[in-house]
Amino acid sequence: LREERKLIDLGAADEACLDAMSIMEFSNAHGTIVCMPTGGASGIVPAAVYRIGERLGKTETEQENALLVAGLIGAFYYPTHYTGAIGCQAEIGTASAMAAGALVALRGGTGEQIGHAVAMALKNLMGLICDPVAGLVEVPCVKRNVIGAVNAVSVADMAMAGITSRIPVDLSLIHI
Repeated sequence: LREERKLIDLGAADEACLDAMSIMEFSNAHGTIVCMPTGGASGIVPAAVYRIGERLGKTETEQENALLVAGLIGAFYYPTHYTGAIGCQAEIGTASAMAAGALVALRGGTGEQIGHAVAMALKNLMGLICDPVAGLVEVPCVKRNVIGAVNAVSVADMAMAGITSRIPVDLSLIHI
């Protein structure tokens, strides 16, 4: 489908999405993987760091250093945020935060920038509360709009590629 231009071009993110899914499929087929941070989220960090690192022309050592940053970030969240008992929202949220921090480090960002990337990644995927923050109702929503757009493009491409959801949508809610 990529060759037929039926998928929306996301550049390096396309390849990272394919890698993340491939790692998960390999894991589901009982292949040996590194769970970073968990089996359910194991594709996110290596896919993001490898593909974006490759696109940026980073060396293997630079990518390995970024993975070390991701590991340090994950260490701060263990065991309270990403055990299997909490569920995939915590696993995926933590992995996304680890990958975001690693990508900032890979690009030469500061510790403060790494911290902001980690915080935004977690807020985008952890919980769906909409409480007023600092007197403004839409503070969490502003940044979630970005991930919402990328999520929409990614899942549209997944559906176009023939990937199906095991959990069906309630079709009674869709009036086509």
